[in-house]
This record gives sequence, C-alpha cells and structure tokens, in this order.
Amino acid sequence: MADLALKVDGIAKIAGRRHILRDVSFFAGSGELIAVLGRNGAGKTTLLSVLAGRLNPDRGLVSLEIGGRSLKGADFRRAVAILPHDLLIYPDLTARENLKFFMTLTGKKPDADFIFATLDTIGLAKDADRVVRLFSRGMQQRVAIGRLLVLQSNVWILDEPTTGLDEAGRRWLLDLLKAQTAAGKLILMSSHHQGEVSAVASRILLLDSGRVRLDGPAGPQGATAAFAIMDEGAA
Repeated sequence: MADLALKVDGIAKIAGRRHILRDVSFFAGSGELIAVLGRNGAGKTTLLSVLAGRLNPDRGLVSLEIGGRSLKGADFRRAVAILPHDLLIYPDLTARENLKFFMTLTGKKPDADFIFATLDTIGLAKDADRVVRLFSRGMQQRVAIGRLLVLQSNVWILDEPTTGLDEAGRRWLLDLLKAQTAAGKLILMSSHHQGEVSAVASRILLLDSGRVRLDGPAGPQGATAAFAIMDEGAA
C-alpha cells in the first residue's frame, strides 16, 4: 500500500453558539491506528465525520496525499471509508447483495469469489443470502465492516466499531484492525473501552470540549493516562 499522509489543519465546527471543534490539528500516516477519545459531547463523532468528508468544517482544512499525490473530490471519497453509527448498509438487501453493490462503487465488476471470501472473513458465509434487516445489530455491524473491506479504501474512519459485537466478535474485529494497519492502512477509531485502545491503538488523540488535549502514544500506559484524564473531567 502506497505511503499516505493525512493532514488536519485548524479544523473548527460551530453549531449555533456552540463550538463543537476548536482548532483541531494533527498529522497521521500509513500504518497508524489512532484512538479518538473523549467524554460524550467532546466532538469525536463530529471530527470523524469531517475527516470522512460527511461534514464540511467551518474553518480549517483536511488534506490527504497518497504516493505523493494530493487527493480531491471523488478521489478523496474513494480513498476514505467511514463506519458511522448508522452503518450505511441496505437493510432490504441480503448480505451478499450489499457487498456486490458496494463493490460496484469501486468501479470494478463484482467478483463472486472475492465477495464470498469477504463474507467468510466477516463470519457471514452461512448467512450470505439472508435479508440484512433480519440480522442482529452485531451481524449488521459485520456487514458494515464487510463494506469497508470491499471498498478497499486507504483510510478507515470508525465510530465505535465494536458496537453490537459480542466478546468473540470484538476479538475478531481487533485482530482484523491489527492486520489492516500492518498492511499500511490508516485507521482512526473512536472508543469508550480502555481495553480496546490498549490492545490495538498506536496513538491516542484525546478531545476535550472540542480541543485536542492529548496527542501521544497509546499502549497500556497511554490508554490508562488518557482514561484517567477523562475520569477527572467527569468527576
């Protein structure tokens, strides 16, 4: 996977009189998994939506270079994929039909073998032809993760991706994220779970009232420090 550079420069987002994001700036590159942390209302979901191009900032810029080439417009949208709370899947289609549709968005003809392999990877090979609205939330989450895999984007933006997954599902997803970053993908992920952050994150970006309060290494020590700061703010 080609080297990439994501630059976030002075992002601000305002709703009425409320400053949701205030002068957020950072740089990220290939193979990083950045845990975006903060208490409820800190601006995590808004920041992730801006990074994915779902929201426009009121001030500041988000730029992405891959292999030395700056991406704009449709090229940027193809390179960045988001897993939001609303999942962006089609409940009246089957799991297989969802993945076939999303593969067409890449400009490639749907490959039956690749789609089946993806269904197997997400643990839904036996449920491939069931309508998604009949699935549990955890199974729907797996379809949404399959969507990311078939889109083959360079950057994943994940808003609490373990939502609805049981313990085995969480372990499976964390292993998948490790494999993706090892292959050079850049992942930014919000989470409320210290164990998840300790297990997979290489870096922590802690938001507090829309500002970056902490930007540093993760690991068990970094995660403990970040969650301690959040606990202090909640006290």
